Amino acid sequence: MRAAVLAPRARVVDRPAQRWGHRSPSIVQKAPFAPTSPLKLRAVSASNSSSDAPERPVQGLRRPLDDKYIISLVLQEKKSLAVATICLLLCVGSNLASPVLSGMLFETLVRQAPFSSYRSLLVGMMGLYVLEPLLSRVYVIHLCSIGEKVQATLRREAFRVLLMQRIIFFDQHRPSELTNMLSKDLEALRSFVFNNSSRDRGFRALLEATGSVCVLFVLSWRLGPILAGVIIATACIAWLYRRQSKKIERASAEAQQRMAIAVDETVSQIRTVRVFAGESLERERFGGYVADSYEAGMGFARAKALLESLNRGAIHLSLLALYALGGYLVNSGLMPIGTLLSAIGFTFSLVFATQGLLQTWTDMRQTRSSVRRVQDLFDEIAVDPSMAQALPPGDWWNVANGGKTSSYDLLEGEEELDAVDAAEHKDLVLENVCFSYPARPDVQVLNNLSLTIPRGKVTALVGRSGAGKSTVAALLERLYAPSSGRVLLGDVKVNQYTRKQWVRAVTAVTQEPVLFNGTIFDNIAYGVQGASREDVEEAARAAYAHDFVMRLPEGYETSVGEQGSLLSGGQRQRIALARALLKDSPVLILDEATSALDSESESLVQKAIDTLLEGRTVLVIAHRLSTVQAADQIVVVDNGEIIEKGSHAELVAGAGLYSKLVSSQSLNLSQT
Repeated sequence: MRAAVLAPRARVVDRPAQRWGHRSPSIVQKAPFAPTSPLKLRAVSASNSSSDAPERPVQGLRRPLDDKYIISLVLQEKKSLAVATICLLLCVGSNLASPVLSGMLFETLVRQAPFSSYRSLLVGMMGLYVLEPLLSRVYVIHLCSIGEKVQATLRREAFRVLLMQRIIFFDQHRPSELTNMLSKDLEALRSFVFNNSSRDRGFRALLEATGSVCVLFVLSWRLGPILAGVIIATACIAWLYRRQSKKIERASAEAQQRMAIAVDETVSQIRTVRVFAGESLERERFGGYVADSYEAGMGFARAKALLESLNRGAIHLSLLALYALGGYLVNSGLMPIGTLLSAIGFTFSLVFATQGLLQTWTDMRQTRSSVRRVQDLFDEIAVDPSMAQALPPGDWWNVANGGKTSSYDLLEGEEELDAVDAAEHKDLVLENVCFSYPARPDVQVLNNLSLTIPRGKVTALVGRSGAGKSTVAALLERLYAPSSGRVLLGDVKVNQYTRKQWVRAVTAVTQEPVLFNGTIFDNIAYGVQGASREDVEEAARAAYAHDFVMRLPEGYETSVGEQGSLLSGGQRQRIALARALLKDSPVLILDEATSALDSESESLVQKAIDTLLEGRTVLVIAHRLSTVQAADQIVVVDNGEIIEKGSHAELVAGAGLYSKLVSSQSLNLSQT
């Protein structure tokens, strides 16, 4: 391994795929129902392959996580559905039989029938009372099991779809919004199933309400219309409630989202808040959002109060009508008293069922709203087609489109181009590239830029802040695609290489090193699946990180904290550099890669980098003279255009921008 890291780069025949954590296989789960046959990405033009323009999804093509897909997930649980349905029907039948048996029981007492008849009816009721709780238990377990499985699958697939999004998607949405989508919005499905599995909610309440009216029609057609009127009145009340609360629900959801964003921003930037004494401002801002949420909540309360008042009034009127008509029929001898008692029992069952149905209706609307937010979020723009092969779409795509697509343009069995081999033998070329960030299309960042990055050479990009240096790196990393022009590896457009192949060929170390909340070992081995302890340690030694790691109490098993917060800036940088060294790609992008190091550490790391650069194609982006002066080619960029190109000596001798940057100490490190 040491030879691979410190010596000139050798030809790599095969390379493991990316992973996270060698000792945490449970974190990386295989996608459910993933395609069984390999899917390859067809070579397509840059305009539709990896562009981050806000391209709308293809019309007529089913989108991820749509309603049909969710229903299909439910229908896949055939066994649990069958058991739950049978238990549900038996429970409803048992509950409908209880008022009838109760009426017959009292009828035997009123008529002074033989006690044996009373005893038989009592045994029957006892059997129902024992059987119904057992059946309810089985019904709830299987129903909740379906809900948990569907929610788990939706979360896995939603995260997969999230990873397939274009970078512009993440530019437009806050992390807190996406986190809320995966946690709270999708949690609504599980909550809906869980809350509506009880007797007086959901399908059970609907069947009992309908059954109560039907049975009462059979027992006495004169009393049936009264209970039917309760259902009709309840439906009218629910419709009025829906009209009144629709705008309130939207306002409440927006207020909740604004509160979550405010908390996320304040907590994540708490150091800036403290330094600038922004606590009062943040408290005032959050208080405004709380006030909006309060107003929306009070609107809900008023609508709920009206709903409850009208519902209770309708129920009380139906009971009075039942008592009046039933008493008259019993007194006239047109109906036995047992039937009246059964009707009263059905009425109370119907009262609870209708109240439960109203709550179920409210829950269903809230759940539908949550799911719709997720669907609308993923339906804003088409996903990045270059991610289709690296991250197969999975179950939602198979169910929705049968493996056929025009937006992903996938083919089976198509041979991949070897990006690693091409990078070892060919130059990187930017040809007449123009680029504007999709979020700011009116701002031209690169203007007709043409640049050749020679194979096996070091090219340094230099320029003022905002000149477009990091944008060039982003295009080479395929985070974005040019608005016009081409990015080539040799004579092949970079988007003709699959994402999997391209990430094997290109590695980047950014100005702000990104570490995950795991161990040092996991962070160094992030890009290489199955990396051994020896490999990781050798990469750390090459990055001059091994010594400080071994001084930590747990060594390579030390947790780095959230975003590496438990390490210093220089330590984080060296861990990120070790990760890049371990990946051993033929193309290396150093975006101010040593800016977080102190002078002593930078000198040591620079020696390792100098050895590592041999035989590799390197793009260095830095403001420090020591980082760029030894480059084979220095390119000066200003306002998105190349204005100078040459060696350090040539450019210093001139009177251009590079010479001015050096003399003004904009490139201000000592020449080491």
